[in-house]
Amino acid sequence: MKKIVAFIFIATCMLSCDVAQQLMGTYNMTQCKYEYNSISGLTLAGINMQNISSLSSLNPVSAANLIAAFASPNGSLPLNFVLNIDVTNPGVQTALLNGLSYILEIDGIEMTQGVLNKQIKIGSGQKTVLPVSMAFDLKKVLSGKSMDAVKNLAFNFSGIGTGASNVTFRLKPSFNVGGKTFNSPNYIPVSFTLKKT
Repeated sequence: MKKIVAFIFIATCMLSCDVAQQLMGTYNMTQCKYEYNSISGLTLAGINMQNISSLSSLNPVSAANLIAAFASPNGSLPLNFVLNIDVTNPGVQTALLNGLSYILEIDGIEMTQGVLNKQIKIGSGQKTVLPVSMAFDLKKVLSGKSMDAVKNLAFNFSGIGTGASNVTFRLKPSFNVGGKTFNSPNYIPVSFTLKKT
């Protein structure tokens, strides 16, 4: 009987320590520093826009397809890319992330929101890159806006326009503690500006 009681006591202590570690790791995640790193795999209407500096830099076929996508009144204008976020843990203990929910805004307009189910473990003083895949239809999101407004936002964000895009990525970390998932109460904003260099 004493052995059983001792076993239960030790098991309870181990579970409590594990939960305590998870709680500390999740708290550390909210204390991490989140910064914009880069955008990769950028496509507009299925056309690769990565490292394209102007519309004239596109080959004739891609340019014609892009123009047709803008001109089509009932067509879509999908924008796809991977947003890479630097996550730095300044604490002295490991930070743990089970996933996150997010909201993406461009020039003050909400483009999309979603959930990323990805586990991350960041050691003390370490930095990692968190990739978040984005996909949405600009024509649908900007319904009611003029085609010039759609074109300006698309071109500026893609790096071929003359203006800048002000982007805010709001993330809310989620944590797994004791087998249950909890969300951080507040969104953490990551703001940056994209402009032609």
